[in-house]
Amino acid sequence: MKQPGVLELPVLGLLKERDMHGYELRKQLGAMLGPFWQVSWGSLYPTLRRLAKAGAVEKVETATPRRRTGRSGKATKTTAGRRKTVYRITQRGEDMFALMLEETGAAVDHEHFTLKLAFFRYLGPEARLALLERRRAYLQDKLAQLKANLREYRERIDSYALSLQNHDLLSTQSDIAWIDELITKERNPNLGPAPEARPTNSP
Repeated sequence: MKQPGVLELPVLGLLKERDMHGYELRKQLGAMLGPFWQVSWGSLYPTLRRLAKAGAVEKVETATPRRRTGRSGKATKTTAGRRKTVYRITQRGEDMFALMLEETGAAVDHEHFTLKLAFFRYLGPEARLALLERRRAYLQDKLAQLKANLREYRERIDSYALSLQNHDLLSTQSDIAWIDELITKERNPNLGPAPEARPTNSP
């Protein structure tokens, strides 16, 4: 994660579904957000500590069952094994998650928008539409700036820099088309299945 404090939303969102220990949370975050969102222990555990201090999560210790085997190799007895710390969301955490998800001010950049999109199912149609429209406006402004830069600097940059600029422009156009599809689906839910959700490449 690039910014401190960004993990709170996805951690609370995953704990809404079920209690998890740290390893499981890290694995689920990677599966949900993709390979470009590597979550280190150095960012996950401080996040969990902050959430616990805020009363948003609580720790529950559980023992992992361990079987003892006899000389024949057959299990003879099940005993309590190593204890693991499992995290559980509280009502305070539920409230914090709802507030963070509905907040629209910081939802336009790639990182925040991707995190919110992963939990869109917890938002009402109007809130989803507002976030999508803010993201589209941000991308449209970016596209206009990219086109202006190309017009101004095309003759002064080498072919590699020009190729990079063109790639960024095409990626932004693709992201806008995808957001347009999502907006159309939100406004007309009977048109069929929504377009497949995917993280965008735009910052």
